[in-house]
Amino acid sequence: MAINGFANAAIELGLTNLVLVKPKRGISKPLLANGTYLNDIIAQATIEEKHDDELEITNHPIEQGAAIQDHAFLRPSMVTLRLGWSNSPSDNSALGALANIGVSTLGAAGGAVGAAAANVLGIAAAAQSLLSGSNVDQVTNIYNQLLVLYMNRAIFTLYTGKRPYYNMICKGLHTETNWETANTLPITMECQQLLLVNTSTVKLPTISQANPQQTGQLVNRGIQQAFLSQTSSLNL
Repeated sequence: MAINGFANAAIELGLTNLVLVKPKRGISKPLLANGTYLNDIIAQATIEEKHDDELEITNHPIEQGAAIQDHAFLRPSMVTLRLGWSNSPSDNSALGALANIGVSTLGAAGGAVGAAAANVLGIAAAAQSLLSGSNVDQVTNIYNQLLVLYMNRAIFTLYTGKRPYYNMICKGLHTETNWETANTLPITMECQQLLLVNTSTVKLPTISQANPQQTGQLVNRGIQQAFLSQTSSLNL
């Protein structure tokens, strides 16, 4: 009866999707401008992922045989994530262990009945841990980590269900708090890829420049002695 009661409480709180949606997603090795790495951020639940990849294509006519890459180039990838955290303790807690035991035991029975019972037990354990206030600061801590990531323009690797994205930056964070989400952290996170390139400086010979006095490279002529004319010396 107790398990059913907690399961009903979880459903009323809207925690069923947050508990059961798998697998986890993660932000790996966020790098600050000073070379410092932040801690990885792993979502407890990934509710939705939206992947956007586009080409920028020029509208003017293209000569036959021209390099198409010069007229149709990749735009930065965009990923929008709906992530979720709660104040429930981690899976290695007593309640998390209880849920895992229930899943392994009831799931081994096979069939829809075993799977449904395992889900109920998992929801019950998570709801019980949330209602007990076992880890009331977890949501705040995660939100602060995301704010540091965003405010410092950290570059990171984003792992999703489709593929990893490299050189990503957090473009926006959106969350909403009401009576239903007071103990959870639903986050909509917009990430954009940075297109990093290598640049080099090329020195052109002065003979190929129309006005080398203005556009030529600086030339080291060694130590030069300054001379004053006789007239200038008398004036001094």
